[in-house]
Amino acid sequence: MSLDNLNKDLYDSSEGSDSFHPHERNQYDPTLGGVSGSSPFDEKRDWEENRRQLNPLQKRVLIISLVSLGVVVLVVGGFVFSAWWQKNAFHQDRVAISFEGPKEADSNNIVKYLIHYKNSNPIKLNNAEIQLSYAENFQPIDNVNVKYLNSTNSRIFIGDIPAGGAGVVEIKGIFYAPKDFPVYLHGSIHYVPSNGKTQFAMDAQTSVNITTAPVILDVSAPAQAVDGDKIEYVIDYKNLDLRSLSNVEITVQFPESFQLSEALPEPSQDNSHWVIGNLESNQGGKIRIKGILRGSNDENKPIVVSMGKLGTDGQLAIYNKRETSTKIIAPILTVTQELGGATGDNIIKAGDMLRYTIKYRNAGTVGLRNVIVTAEIQSKILDFSKVAVEKGFFDGSKNIITWKASDIPALANINPSEGGQLNFSVPVKLIIPVATSNDKNFTVATIAKIDSPDIPVPTGASKIIGSNKLELKLASKVILETKGFYNDAQIKNTGPVPLQVNKETLLAVHWSLANISNDLADVKIVSSLPSGVRWTGLIYPENEYITYDERTNQLIWSVGNLLAGTGLISAVREVAFQVGITPQINQVGLLLNLLNEANLTGADTFTGKHVTIGSAVKNTQLTEDPVMGNEGGKVVE
Repeated sequence: MSLDNLNKDLYDSSEGSDSFHPHERNQYDPTLGGVSGSSPFDEKRDWEENRRQLNPLQKRVLIISLVSLGVVVLVVGGFVFSAWWQKNAFHQDRVAISFEGPKEADSNNIVKYLIHYKNSNPIKLNNAEIQLSYAENFQPIDNVNVKYLNSTNSRIFIGDIPAGGAGVVEIKGIFYAPKDFPVYLHGSIHYVPSNGKTQFAMDAQTSVNITTAPVILDVSAPAQAVDGDKIEYVIDYKNLDLRSLSNVEITVQFPESFQLSEALPEPSQDNSHWVIGNLESNQGGKIRIKGILRGSNDENKPIVVSMGKLGTDGQLAIYNKRETSTKIIAPILTVTQELGGATGDNIIKAGDMLRYTIKYRNAGTVGLRNVIVTAEIQSKILDFSKVAVEKGFFDGSKNIITWKASDIPALANINPSEGGQLNFSVPVKLIIPVATSNDKNFTVATIAKIDSPDIPVPTGASKIIGSNKLELKLASKVILETKGFYNDAQIKNTGPVPLQVNKETLLAVHWSLANISNDLADVKIVSSLPSGVRWTGLIYPENEYITYDERTNQLIWSVGNLLAGTGLISAVREVAFQVGITPQINQVGLLLNLLNEANLTGADTFTGKHVTIGSAVKNTQLTEDPVMGNEGGKVVE
């Protein structure tokens, strides 16, 4: 059978598209109904439906399980929600603090500030308090609920702040600060949220500009000065407040290269600090300061004066502050001084002859007529009876030397870029006058000035006169003496006098020190014992520090500080020590050496220079001791 015939048999086009060839029908044919009207497939479906249905016990178990699961979900959900609420109920940024009050304040009036606080959280804040901090320029006053911790901190206790609660507290005080000076008040609220244990804080700050200073402070200074001029500053101050000011102080920041020479009243410390103390209402005062100002031409030299109260931090809480300046200008007539033979350190000694040369010059562009040169000498240690002046006049009542054209014809007219020189001399006293503890640190100051009526004076300015100051410092004179005694008040000596061969004689050697005019520091004396002289170790006073080296026989007396006036207004500084000497047969008829040369070293605290002096060898010719006499120190058999 061909494929075409087979297809025709399988699919007959005369029947429906889904019809097949007839097949054997039986009870299992699903298209036919059985005798009972159901097929075995119907029975299977009924069984499966019965299997899917729950019995009563199963239904009860299922209901209980579902209820239990619901309870667990609710409990867990409750805990989760509670934890979420606890975590998110408090927010730090929901706590606020702010200041309400004036942005400007008069130092003479009490100002009031309101401090607002608010809790926008749904929970309470426990143990809340406001902590205030401020500079010492602000002084709280008349505050009832404020606890003062120190001069810059205080505290206001609030207590608990309920959820959504708010409040306000008040702080009053007075500002003490210069005009246009910014002052700050800082506040922070501290608290513990009721749902926690950690303390939190929120800050706020307000600035206040001061419109009026509480004190008057004025500084006057010359508008112009020549390099090396002696100038004067005057400081005026007054309390404008109705209340008294306590612990008032004034500090001065001097121009660079300013050298203070005197002040009235004297500074309390550091030559730039004055303690005024209490200043009552409308009470004031004045400070006068004089000194030498140095600087370059056209240089401004500012001075800054501050007045206030010293705080606990060591800083000045400023009530007022002033600044002014002096301009350095070059004079038309210049004058300088030189000291003949000076080493450059300007240190002099008692008995020196001081030989001065004054040089002058016209630095302008026009000639100057009738020039006058003066030299003022300031010192207590000069012998003015021996002042020698070449072609000038010395006024002993004022200690001023004057040169005019009648003495020096060249001063009648000095052409531009021309000049000359003048000379004088004066000796330093050989004996320096020291009567009290204040008689020390002596100086010799000479101030040379030059002037002419032809020097132009700008409108509103002072006449600029050329000047120059030269200051010399007197080095302290130290005296070291070495003496020896057999008969000594402090040390008991034994042995034969005169000295005998092979027999030891004990003697006391004394070092005594005198210091005239300046304090000395780190003073010590170094010497040594000659061979054949024995160190016994006995020293008087016992607290003096002398060391001895047996290998080198070296002696060192560590004196330490030696004050000015020692040996003049106070007792000499002295130490005694005992030595033993045993003459030998080859020394008969000779004087023996007890102590080699001694050298003193130290530092002069006034001049800053190193001090060195020496003392000669000391032998057994002890003329200072009547027991020894002139012959007792010679060796006999």
